[in-house]
Amino acid sequence: MQAPPLDENEDLGRSVFSRRRRDRARKGKVDLDVFLEREQAESISVDRMDHATADELAEWSRERGRSRKPPRQFHGWAVLKVLDAAANGRAVRATPTPQNRCHADIFLNVTGEERRRRQRDHATELADKSRWVEVPAGSDPG
Repeated sequence: MQAPPLDENEDLGRSVFSRRRRDRARKGKVDLDVFLEREQAESISVDRMDHATADELAEWSRERGRSRKPPRQFHGWAVLKVLDAAANGRAVRATPTPQNRCHADIFLNVTGEERRRRQRDHATELADKSRWVEVPAGSDPG
């Protein structure tokens, strides 16, 4: 089943695989590095939180963590509204994959000489607008 079109009030979740970033988010401050991709990246991968169960979302994130080199443990999400993700020249598009029907991307629309600085500025803004959501209780941490 395909997720419906994006709505500005729906939640987007960025998976967190770092214990240090999880601990900081638990204290109320999402680290900007959660939203900072490699310099060549055109977008930031997120999950559409309102269109799947917490267990489904957690399983998709755990699978992404297991496929990393080295494998990483999934801890939870930094969550923000589409409206905030799409501010300041960014664009949000639903980009479902065969593994995740609720996948989306935040496109930063940055180019040029100061690309990395602008990516950091966007990451800071996104982190400041987000809140922490822990992996579901009782869920396999794997």
